Amino acid sequence: MEIETVGRVLAEARRAGRKLDEYPCARPDMGQAFAIQAAMAVAMGAPVVGWKVGLTSVRAQEICGVDAPLAGPVFDGMVWDSGAEMAPVEGDLGILEAEVGLRMRADLPPRDAPYDRAEVLAAVGEVLPVIEWVNKRLPGGIREAAEWLAADGVINRGLICGAGQGFDPARDLAGERVTVRRDDEALTEGVGANAMGGADAVITWLANDLSARGMGLCQGDVIATGLICDVVHAVPGARFEAEFAGLGSVAVTVAR
Repeated sequence: MEIETVGRVLAEARRAGRKLDEYPCARPDMGQAFAIQAAMAVAMGAPVVGWKVGLTSVRAQEICGVDAPLAGPVFDGMVWDSGAEMAPVEGDLGILEAEVGLRMRADLPPRDAPYDRAEVLAAVGEVLPVIEWVNKRLPGGIREAAEWLAADGVINRGLICGAGQGFDPARDLAGERVTVRRDDEALTEGVGANAMGGADAVITWLANDLSARGMGLCQGDVIATGLICDVVHAVPGARFEAEFAGLGSVAVTVAR
């Protein structure tokens, strides 16, 4: 398997907003999958500005058919402000997920010893409302082998971000509630604890997952910590808003 070649294929499809007609190689093992993800990140030729942590909730794991979290990079040019209008691309999954977001104020570089929760939370600067737009470059629907999900950067298209608030490690993000509406219709609601018990657990997991892969979190990185309600589907012409009880709201309009 030519890791760099597969990474380039996935990067080209991501940049073009194109879905592949077939898999670019035989199904990789998990080590190969993360090597492909890294090669894809290099081939993107754009800085990594954040991370999508996916499959942090039982609901997300049920939808995709996997049983553990995974993390993938978010690239410069793929983070939008609340109120953005976005157009689906051909073959787009068009899945929108309301998530608690975090922004780093300090680096957490890779190291031999694991990070504890207090160290990780001390490096977080802001908390913010996020809608993730989920899409994949691979054939088929949302259900996918975990190895392919990892290789494809955990199938994110990008993040729509609302205004940030200063982060307090004592804040109860597990109890943060959200309601997602399409225009004026409430579609789904959830609570922060649905994602691994809360965003603090997710960011601690991520810091150690990246460190084990020889990478780290960087100042300014935006982290989407995972689905906390049900997914909704992008409908052309509709406006979607995730209204959080304490974080404010974030919205995206889907172009016709």
